[in-house]
Amino acid sequence: MIRKVALIGNGKVANYFNAQFRALGLEVQIFARQPKSKSQRPIEQLGKDADLCLICIADRNIEALSKEIPAQTGILAHCSGTVPLSSLSSKHQDRGIIYPLMSITEQSTFALSEVPLCLEASDKSTIEQLEEFSKKYDLKAYRVPSTQRQRLHLAAVIGHNFSNYLYHWAAQELKEVDLPLEILKPLLNQQVKGLDQIDPIKRQTGPAVRGDNTTMETHLKMLKNPELADLYKKLSDLIRKEYEEKL
Repeated sequence: MIRKVALIGNGKVANYFNAQFRALGLEVQIFARQPKSKSQRPIEQLGKDADLCLICIADRNIEALSKEIPAQTGILAHCSGTVPLSSLSSKHQDRGIIYPLMSITEQSTFALSEVPLCLEASDKSTIEQLEEFSKKYDLKAYRVPSTQRQRLHLAAVIGHNFSNYLYHWAAQELKEVDLPLEILKPLLNQQVKGLDQIDPIKRQTGPAVRGDNTTMETHLKMLKNPELADLYKKLSDLIRKEYEEKL
């Protein structure tokens, strides 16, 4: 059973896991190339006896780091949404991935039990250990191999990161006429609540679906930024074509 955890990294994800694992009663130590506090240790002091050694650093550095650190007797895992399992050095016998499907910031305080954890491992025994750990602490765990996880990450970027930018864009348009983003929240909440009902395209509304060219032309004249105007046109075309194909 996983009781002793070594976290590598001192960014927002490592700090989140540190707080959440400690809340579960686990023994946790943080290691980093540049420790930021006395509670963090230099990575050179990393041993090899942790039950779980979880790499929480930039994706581009995961593969190289896995080759540098001592061969672990426990599970060596990373938490990236895009780095494949094969990137972890084979000198570590038990390798895995624990990808938290949630946007984590320095201010994140939501419980780990609320976060879908996408798991993958090098062998049956390791994946079963990760699932046993998840079950013990009532965590939401899913087996998601690398190919699926990368597509899942793409979906998360589209559905979360891109939509967040669209909210920003909407907020800027409202600001032009002294209206708060607050006024849109009931509409946005309605949209999110509808996601568990049917395919979103079947709930699509708006001028693109109606073929309301007059309204769309009016909107385009309001957009001062030509790149945003072009994006508006492209999204409208995609919505119209997808809606027509699905229905």
